[in-house]
Amino acid sequence: MHEFLEKFNFPKLNQEEIENLSRLITSMEIETVIRNLPTNKNPGPDGFTAEFYQKFREELTPILLKLFQKIACPTKTLQKIAQEGKLPNSFYEATITLIPKPDKDATKKENYRPISLMNIDAKILNKILANRIQQHFKKIIHHDQVGFIPGMQGFFNIHKSINVIHHINKVKDKNYMTISIDAEKAFDKIQCPFMIKTLQKAGIERTYIKIIKAINNKSTANIILNGKKLKAFPLKLGIRQGCPLSPLLFNIVLEVLAIAIRAEKEIKGIHIGKEVVKLSLFEDDLILYIENPKDFTRKLLELINEYSKVAGYKINTQKSLAFLYTNNEKTEREIKETITVTIAMTRIKYLRLNLPKETKDLYIGNYKTDERNLR
Repeated sequence: MHEFLEKFNFPKLNQEEIENLSRLITSMEIETVIRNLPTNKNPGPDGFTAEFYQKFREELTPILLKLFQKIACPTKTLQKIAQEGKLPNSFYEATITLIPKPDKDATKKENYRPISLMNIDAKILNKILANRIQQHFKKIIHHDQVGFIPGMQGFFNIHKSINVIHHINKVKDKNYMTISIDAEKAFDKIQCPFMIKTLQKAGIERTYIKIIKAINNKSTANIILNGKKLKAFPLKLGIRQGCPLSPLLFNIVLEVLAIAIRAEKEIKGIHIGKEVVKLSLFEDDLILYIENPKDFTRKLLELINEYSKVAGYKINTQKSLAFLYTNNEKTEREIKETITVTIAMTRIKYLRLNLPKETKDLYIGNYKTDERNLR
């Protein structure tokens, strides 16, 4: 794990930014988060809803402030935070229950999905931590990643992918591949020790990382079955579902893989003008743009496999898809024999868009369908 991280130059926060992350929590931060809590949501194990916190915001803010400032005291060690009980048990708990998928037959088990419900007090603390780290995201996360980054949106990467495909369509001597990587239960497989090491690599230390360690070291979950809460069990893998901080932590962990791909000279991206394009990231949706795939795809998969061993990230080869662009039948045949992902012939689903192999089919594959539905 340490050896893998040491191979690459991860962007690092400066001392002022680190101190900003670990400063004492203020009542203003708590009130802002409470005001913006999403409503009409199921409560966590303690039964208190977002509406309850918003209704009694003035009474609850001083109580939460006292609690959070004890937790986030800069002189507290991780052991003291845990041993002295400054993190209430409610911060570790989550309830897992099933909800029906929209517009599906609720009598069939496959039409339900699990959700994890955290207590609101824990969500408030984690949202404050999320707001703080998000301010520095543009420094530690490359613009290839657009999820949960201020000023960035998913359609940026949709445009990017369409532009790459359009460029490939215009080139006469084709020898390219675009690969849409599907990760197996991405949030659930990440190794917490690797996540902590990555945060430290970015310079994130002191109280901020102590709180993250304390919460993740003792996380538990209860399953609700037929309205009855079963015995709690510890969560040993993954990043907590339903936590406002989790998507940002996942982004940071995934940035290690992105840095490794960008740095690997044996993986050649696609040249468009003066820019070399290698990848696009939005949460766990990863698209790679490769030139000369016969020579470089194997190295790419080896690198992802090496990352998987330390981070827990694993590719679902059955669901990963690729567009192959080549004028040479022999090369095409050889590539198909060496890669494990499925070659798509017409389209790939990416961020709810049917991404076509030929940009001329973009309208037919997307907007034409919507036009019929409007009628």
